[in-house]
Amino acid sequence: MKRRDIVIGVIAVAALSGLYFWRQRAQKPPEEMKVPETLSIEDTIESKFNLQIPDDVERAELTDVSGGSASGLATRKFDAGVFDHSILADLPDPGEGKFYEGWLVKGVQGEVGFEVVSTGKMRVAKGGYLLEFSSKTDYSQFNEVVVTLEEKDDSTPEKHILEGQF
Repeated sequence: MKRRDIVIGVIAVAALSGLYFWRQRAQKPPEEMKVPETLSIEDTIESKFNLQIPDDVERAELTDVSGGSASGLATRKFDAGVFDHSILADLPDPGEGKFYEGWLVKGVQGEVGFEVVSTGKMRVAKGGYLLEFSSKTDYSQFNEVVVTLEEKDDSTPEKHILEGQF
């Protein structure tokens, strides 16, 4: 009987040890889930164009309003009597006979004080599109930025592609 008691004791200890280790493993917190890092539009544009946006300019992130996946970043600064504005955008090829154009908008269409200023055609640069605009006129009150798709022959109305606000 003594041998039988020892065997039963060893089995009981082994069972309890197994139960203890199983519970410890089951209670272990799961590996921390890692959320993929989503880059801001500014980070994406800086990476695509391989440049750093200066800290002393106002920025506006431009989002696609046409249903596509384009994005962009507009900057502006009025200093020493010169207004500088630029747009960096990740846009698809506009197609034959078409181009992208930048605009600054002040106010609401149809209301008093509404103004629109073309800042020019965008050009291909480093795998994206770039617009650089300078003027002695201070356009700091123009808080909306729009990028449109235009036809060279002006036969169709422009199509809004990107929009954003300072």
